[in-house]
Amino acid sequence: MKRTTATTTDLKLINRNKVYRYIYENDNVSKQDIVLALGLSLPTVSQNLTELFDLGLLCYAGKFESSGGRKPKKISIIPDARMVIGVEIKMGHINILSIDLKGNTYPSERLELTFEPSEHYGRFLADEIENYIQSKAMNPETILGVGISIPGVLSEDKKHLINAPTLKARHVSIDALTKYIAHETFIENDANASAFAELHSRKEMETLAFLSASEGVGGAFTYNGVSYTGRNNRGAEFGHMTVVNGGKQCACGKSGCLEAYISTSVLAYGKDRRVDTFFKKLKEGDSSCKEIWEEYLTFLCMGINNIRTIFDCDIILGGTLARYIGDYFEDMKQRLSKIAVFEENADYLHLSNYTSNASAIGTALHFTDQFIKTV
Repeated sequence: MKRTTATTTDLKLINRNKVYRYIYENDNVSKQDIVLALGLSLPTVSQNLTELFDLGLLCYAGKFESSGGRKPKKISIIPDARMVIGVEIKMGHINILSIDLKGNTYPSERLELTFEPSEHYGRFLADEIENYIQSKAMNPETILGVGISIPGVLSEDKKHLINAPTLKARHVSIDALTKYIAHETFIENDANASAFAELHSRKEMETLAFLSASEGVGGAFTYNGVSYTGRNNRGAEFGHMTVVNGGKQCACGKSGCLEAYISTSVLAYGKDRRVDTFFKKLKEGDSSCKEIWEEYLTFLCMGINNIRTIFDCDIILGGTLARYIGDYFEDMKQRLSKIAVFEENADYLHLSNYTSNASAIGTALHFTDQFIKTV
């Protein structure tokens, strides 16, 4: 009898999840739509809808046109019934934002603070997360968790930051950064998180390589929807492939890494060391900027061509660079087609769907995905 009860309970939960996911994926559906699409009985669908309404996850969004009888009601999910906080940790600042169950982003805040692997930093982070929640008048009970992205290699169990050259940190306990946060946390390498966000926004693409060009240069590779992180959890660290033997020194301490040539710090211009100033001067025809940009594009295309040659898949270019490179994207693709061995165009290359905060969004999506699968 106990086994039968458990099986019945499991079946009820499975059916409820089917109903919720159908509404989530289609939105504005009728009760009859659900019955026909899922092959469930009307009483079963009605019971599950009642439970989901009671949980505060669904709402009525008007009525359909009548086909002769009573107008059927449109059933929709409530996107902000649950929320997630996303955090990006950078060397000189922290970005905090929030997303709802549909992945819609809410205003982000930037906090100027130099990274340090200390409890002081962890307390500050926890306090600012709570300040963000209060300032946005969010109900803490609706928050599924806090997703944190960090530019470095994490241990397999995500409890230690093994190496983060741009943060100048090695062998750091993650607990010092998260122990004061009053919500469940999930931490991920920033490039892996960004790639997850890209997958979420590109339903047609299950295999891709992601190249992130910011102050640090990282990467991720996803095959058939599954992230490949390698034997030591540092797979697809494209920024540290050697492109010049004995070349420029990289933040990692070695020489000739791709990161040393395509980090956006290469493009930082003027006393304030701003990337947007560089592109402004480049558009104005500044000769020194043109020279720097020519070398930058040469190595950027070299790195992209290497990734394409190895993985033979679509490549997404993201990170800070994605905000600025739109005007030069076709030129990049032409350059790539000239150095490619196997193809005549570079239609495999795409710009990121996110101009900012991609990694924070990616870590936050971890919680929404888990919720949608288990509600």
